[in-house]
Amino acid sequence: MLRILLTNDDGVDAPGILALEESLRQHTEVECWVVAPDSQRSACSHSMSLGTPVTVEQRGVRHYAHGGVVADGVYWALVHLMAAQPPHLVVSGINRGANLAEDVIYSGTVAGAREAALRNVHGLAVSLVDGDDFSLAAKSAAEVAVSLARNSETAPLLLNLNYPVGEFSGPYFCRLGTKPYEPLVRCVSPAKKEKSYLLGGPPVANIPREPGTDVALIDEGKASITPLLINQTAEQSLTKKAFSFLDK
Repeated sequence: MLRILLTNDDGVDAPGILALEESLRQHTEVECWVVAPDSQRSACSHSMSLGTPVTVEQRGVRHYAHGGVVADGVYWALVHLMAAQPPHLVVSGINRGANLAEDVIYSGTVAGAREAALRNVHGLAVSLVDGDDFSLAAKSAAEVAVSLARNSETAPLLLNLNYPVGEFSGPYFCRLGTKPYEPLVRCVSPAKKEKSYLLGGPPVANIPREPGTDVALIDEGKASITPLLINQTAEQSLTKKAFSFLDK
């Protein structure tokens, strides 16, 4: 039996995670567990509720909703709930919206998969770049998930999987691309003494896509899958020349 833990940052009742669970249940060798936030936690990145109690509510057989951020739930599941029999894989998603290029830094979806890899379990982040029809992405992602869960021959993998809208080919392995956003700050309470601001603008339009990257593949109607690293050391910069500006 393959134990697969599902999480997300859209909330435990979001259509993406429900579609993925339904597709995984078509694989009779899979035992699904769900531990996800009780509501929206998008762009929480890899924050954790350290020093603050996290509430957990059981909502069914192997189904739990929690009041923390995404990494909290994965940590709780791996260290406490499933410690005696850890999952073979943690899948985070399916997210409603892309997690491409620099998105992986801010993404709560990717953080859920990353927390798994930190705990010595394969982690797979899954996103649909737009729309509300998760059926095609869910079917494909379930197949990828089962294959990854069966893989016991490698160190824990951290994979970021994105699907375009509608029919697609792939997924194809690729590197991250570049996806800049318009810098934007909007005041939404100009009349108040204590002002409130909305941060962040839309993606910059009509920029060239580097061939072979995740953003380029998505534009071509292809699903992309990118291996990510836990160790963020900039190895190429570890030379005396790179840091010559520090010489006295």
